[in-house]
Parts: sequence; C-alpha cells; structure tokens
Amino acid sequence: MIYRITVTLLLSVILANAYSQSKSLETASEYMDYLSTQENELSKKYLSYMSEVAHGNRARKSERKRQELISEIKQSITMANKLRPYKGDVALRDAYKKYWDVLLKVFNEDYAKIVNMEEISEQSYDAMEAYLMAQEKAGEVLGLEHDKVRVAFKEFALNNNIRLVDTDSRMSKKLRQVGDVNSYYHQLYLIFFKSHKQEGYVTKAVNDKDINGIEQNRVTMLKFAEEGLLKLDTMRAFKGDGSVVTACRKVLQFHKSEAEKDITIQSEFVLKRSEFEKIQKAFTAKPEGKRTQADVDNYNKAIDEYNASLTAVNKSSNALNDGRAKVLDNWNTTVKRFMESHVPR
Repeated sequence: MIYRITVTLLLSVILANAYSQSKSLETASEYMDYLSTQENELSKKYLSYMSEVAHGNRARKSERKRQELISEIKQSITMANKLRPYKGDVALRDAYKKYWDVLLKVFNEDYAKIVNMEEISEQSYDAMEAYLMAQEKAGEVLGLEHDKVRVAFKEFALNNNIRLVDTDSRMSKKLRQVGDVNSYYHQLYLIFFKSHKQEGYVTKAVNDKDINGIEQNRVTMLKFAEEGLLKLDTMRAFKGDGSVVTACRKVLQFHKSEAEKDITIQSEFVLKRSEFEKIQKAFTAKPEGKRTQADVDNYNKAIDEYNASLTAVNKSSNALNDGRAKVLDNWNTTVKRFMESHVPR
C-alpha cells in the first residue's frame, strides 16, 4: 500500500490519511510522524528564541529561551536513544539523533560563545562583525545538518512505499524568513556601525583635545561614510522594503557632512582654546603694575576671539546634536518597524 504524507522542510509531518498515533509505532508513517513531531517542537523553540533576538532583545536577555531550547533538545536526544529501529532500519532515527546532537552543540556551546561575544561586540567594528558572523555561521551549520535529515527522511519514505509531497509549512517558512531577515539586516548594520563607531572616536579625540587625533579620525570617518554610501547604492530592498537602506543612508550622509564641515569647527575651537589658555596664563602671571597697554589689548583681543570661537562651536555642537538625534531616532524606529514587519513571532 502507498501512503501519501505531506512533509515540511523542518520535518513536521502531516499525514494525508489521518490516524491515531500508536505508542508502538507499528507503521512507517507513524514512525516518521513521531520523529518529526519532536523536531517540530524544537523548531518552535528555535523560532521563539531567534524572533526575540531579531526584534531587538539582546541575546543575554533571551537566555531563558536558549535554555528552554537546550532542555527540549536533550529530551529529544534521550527519546531517540530509546527509540528502536524500524524493522532493523536505523538510518532515519540516527539522522535525527545526529541532527539533534549538532543542534545541542550549536545552542549549548556556539550560542554560549555568541552571548559572551555580545558583551564586547560594540567595542570595535571587527568585534561586531565577528559577533554577527558567528550567528550566521551557526545557522549555516544547522542548515547543512538539517539537509541530511531531509535526505534520510525521503529515503526512508521511498524504502517503505510512502509517497511524499514537499511543501513548506508555516513554521518552516517562519524559520527561513528569520534567517533571511537577519542576513540582510546584518549587512546594513555593519555599514551603519562602521561609520557610527568611527564618529565615537572623533568625539573622544575632541574631548581629549587631541588635534592630531581629531584630524586622523575625521579623515577615517569621512572615508567610512563615503564607502558605506557606495555600498548602499548596491543594496536591494528586502521584498520591496527599502526603508532600512534609506535610514542608513541618512545616517551616513550626516556623518559625511559632519566630517567635511562641523569637525573642522570643533578642531579650530580646540586650537583657539589652547592659544587663549597660554595667553591668559602669561597675562595673569605678570604683575598688574607691569602690564603694558599692549598686554591688555592683546589679552582682550584673545578673549574676543575665544568667545567668538566658543559661540561658533556651541552653535555647531547644538546643530550636530540635533541632527544626530534625528537620524539615529529615525534609524532605530525604522529598524524596529522593519523587524516587526518581516520577522514572524
């Protein structure tokens, strides 16, 4: 007899001919459904975990979900170890078990490292890139191992005269979409982060009154912003949604303008303040009775120039702060809306 079964990419099986599952798993279809049901439960946990992270929750805050997933995987492995081969055929059972062993390693070991990497990910571009790439690598490992299970599933069905119709279940579509969204967003986030992080180095140099540091970091910031804008020109919209690309472009255009114009005003003020402090120190060190009119005039001139420079830098700083807040708020809001639109819960 030929049974007709619908399978999903994540091995959640729906039998076309309904039956009541038997604990003895007497038929091949019951055996397949028993294993795939276990997998479906894991898929739900995985989707829940990845959705939380993708919706903006930090991996550390989603630790409970990861631990729940690990517990579920261990239970499935225990079940597989106790499950007898079907009529002496161990291939399907062992394929699932191997997949769950890999799943356990990925979420128990690899994701533990990823959680730790998160703590230092924002310290540098390289650290952030490594953090995001580690997530994608973990997904690739699971994908490759899952493909092996699917092959074993088809072979088992063929050997037992069960006809399969490959379709995507709602769950498998959700899981794949999470991966697609994350991969797309990671590309854009790295472009954003590279320029954004460099702006932080410029700010630090300004606060440290480091003229050379200001100029070096300004030039690098301009370079990263321009490179990022060129990359954005090659980025396609995600399923017709180009909102994150547009938001990222606004941030980088702000950084470019900041590097070309506003940082120069900041740098000039650092110089002017340094010059004024030297003049002020020399003026106050000279006894009042020994100060010439030229000394007084020179000091007053320095005060006027310093005040003018201070006014200019304050105006520039206020404009920068307002502009920065605007583009970053837009970026954060856009990313949140993008995730809510494309990442399933």
